[in-house]
Amino acid sequence: MFFSKLKQPSPEQIQQLTQLFAHGELNELIKKGSELARQFPKTAQIHNILSVAYNTIGDYHAAVDCAERAIQIQPDYAKAFLNQGNALANLGEDEAALNSYRQAVLISPDFAEGYNNLGAFLLKLQRHEEAADSFTIALEIKSDYIKAYNNLGCALIELGRYEEAIANLNSAITLNPDYAEAHNNLGGALLDTGRKQDAIASFSRTIELSPHSTEAHRQLAELVSFASGDAFLYAEMNKLYECEELTDSQRMHLCFGLAKAEEDLSNIDQSFDYLKEGNQLRKVLSGYSLDEDRDLFRQIKSAFSMSRPQQLSPETDNASTPLFILGMPRSGTTLVEQILSSHSKVYGAGEVATLDHGINSINWNEYGVDSGQLQNLRDHYLSWMESLNVSERYIIDKTTINFRWIGFILQAMPEARIVHIKRDAIATCWSAYKHFFGGDALSFSCDLNDVSEYYKLYVGLMDFWEQRFPGRIHHINYETLTEAQEDETRKLLDYCGLDWEEQCMDFHLSGRAVATASNEQVRKKMYQGSSNVWQKFEKQLEPMISKLEGY
Repeated sequence: MFFSKLKQPSPEQIQQLTQLFAHGELNELIKKGSELARQFPKTAQIHNILSVAYNTIGDYHAAVDCAERAIQIQPDYAKAFLNQGNALANLGEDEAALNSYRQAVLISPDFAEGYNNLGAFLLKLQRHEEAADSFTIALEIKSDYIKAYNNLGCALIELGRYEEAIANLNSAITLNPDYAEAHNNLGGALLDTGRKQDAIASFSRTIELSPHSTEAHRQLAELVSFASGDAFLYAEMNKLYECEELTDSQRMHLCFGLAKAEEDLSNIDQSFDYLKEGNQLRKVLSGYSLDEDRDLFRQIKSAFSMSRPQQLSPETDNASTPLFILGMPRSGTTLVEQILSSHSKVYGAGEVATLDHGINSINWNEYGVDSGQLQNLRDHYLSWMESLNVSERYIIDKTTINFRWIGFILQAMPEARIVHIKRDAIATCWSAYKHFFGGDALSFSCDLNDVSEYYKLYVGLMDFWEQRFPGRIHHINYETLTEAQEDETRKLLDYCGLDWEEQCMDFHLSGRAVATASNEQVRKKMYQGSSNVWQKFEKQLEPMISKLEGY
């Protein structure tokens, strides 16, 4: 009866909840917190603590509800908006989450954690420039914010600003030398910039600090030769594989690393078994549906079959012209980008999500695309190009699956150049299946049936684009390029209106960063025969080979 007359809980009662959280006793926290919430229903802090607890155990709906109650009681409660944003983000409610994060920092402009979480969410949405800005503000507020240095490093990697990224990651490590995640991210940045031995050291340090960091095991496995006797890493990965406490994500990374090791050791059956397990886990985690892609391709064809939208007029006063290199992943697009970006008048921006974001924002549908939507897309894309602040005549966008959007590109940006790379179907699909891709955009490659069916969708759509826009796309056959490098390079430069430059033949000497699965190959001279490496897995690939007959 005594407690019911109090309007607020005692500091000791609140401290008990925070101590339970610190000790990981979340069920007990929820039990006691719920009791306190009934006794003190107007205490926003209790509801906010419950929101954090529910979010931690994965009950995101309850987390949202508790945060909402805290906000109703105290409308200027920035931390409650932050926790609401975290829960909404976990539920996939992107716009609502973004609004909550923004409200948190609007209420409290010096809320460093709010800016860090906002940036992390923007990074997840691939809005890298905005994410970098948010992390920068967090660091202006709190100059020793270790997580923000790490996150800013990740955003800068995505923006291709590698030296700045490395500096920020090193700042995080200076503040906390045992920060495994920063060492792992640093390894990725060093690898992309061609510093292989330094990358190996960073991944090795990550594993020392965090033995269950299977992502680091996978990346290290890709860089070493197990045939040369790297027995320690091999033994460590096999030991880790027996650990029942691994999450699906951890096991997925480990399986890809073990697949590489067993292939190096010529244990083909074991290698494929690990690869199959890793890809099965990756598919489950991504939630990929081939039917959704089939429907998307149908809608695209419908939109450009109903009527051809009026092509926008090309503007001649733009400082740079977009150049798209596209095709299936693992088809040779990175090689062609490296050749072209070796030219003095070409800037390689790598793989960016700008076009995807622009197309998703114009609300097109299968019944057609109008000139207003095309203008919005054009403005969006050219604004991104301008933000790069480069002087080169062409800016390369090497997002491979932009082949889906060729009609949008040619109608909105008729001055654009499009270079399409096609490689042997079996080699392409096998290489895509074999390689680990971060994110979900290429999740069709997780399953041999899916990747072969997707390849057919790709071929059908490329045939459609060629019929709708004859002569507008420059096609390169990967195998022909490796056999006749100079002839194919001259044709490519002619299509782009570029003069011959000898350094395009010496693309492997370029010091530019390469942030794809091909980052090691393109630092070597061009070689033939890579399209035949699948043959040692021919027995396992028979169903896929049959599906791709004739392609």
